[in-house]
Amino acid sequence: MRRYVFVLLAALAAAPAVAKGRSGGILPGATAKDPLNIDAGKLDYFDKEQKLIYSGSVIVVNGPSTLKASRLIIFLDGKGGGDAGASNDRVKHIDAEGPVTLVSKDQIGTGDRGSYDKAENKVYLTGNVTLTQGENVVKGDRLVYDVTTGIATVQGGEAQGGRVRSTFTPKNQ
Repeated sequence: MRRYVFVLLAALAAAPAVAKGRSGGILPGATAKDPLNIDAGKLDYFDKEQKLIYSGSVIVVNGPSTLKASRLIIFLDGKGGGDAGASNDRVKHIDAEGPVTLVSKDQIGTGDRGSYDKAENKVYLTGNVTLTQGENVVKGDRLVYDVTTGIATVQGGEAQGGRVRSTFTPKNQ
């Protein structure tokens, strides 16, 4: 279960995976060599705030993974001399407004909102959270994944009666 949650949440991070001094892709399973494709109805770039806002059925494809959201806001660090590109090493925070869907291989994560904060190195998925892999399902209202420690916490909300619900189905042999 730990690997399962890590892969789903790392995708929402949309942050660099640093390996051997190089930035990786922004979605899980992607490498620095994989193209990053962002398809949206509109892009607004705010130079002063170093912010990019993609809106209108946003689809992010990076390597084998896909992230879908209604709106994606990427906050960059101030370095880069006004370059509007969202290179992986400049990303400091990402907000995805939903519904948010992340597909990575055989795993799907959904929620109302998602975010990643590079300084905290934590990924958040909130509002009607559902994580699925095959027939296995985990539901809650808020998921927090600490990328540094590898600890994931799922909390239930009012819609779940304050409870987390999990269903694990054994594979037929």
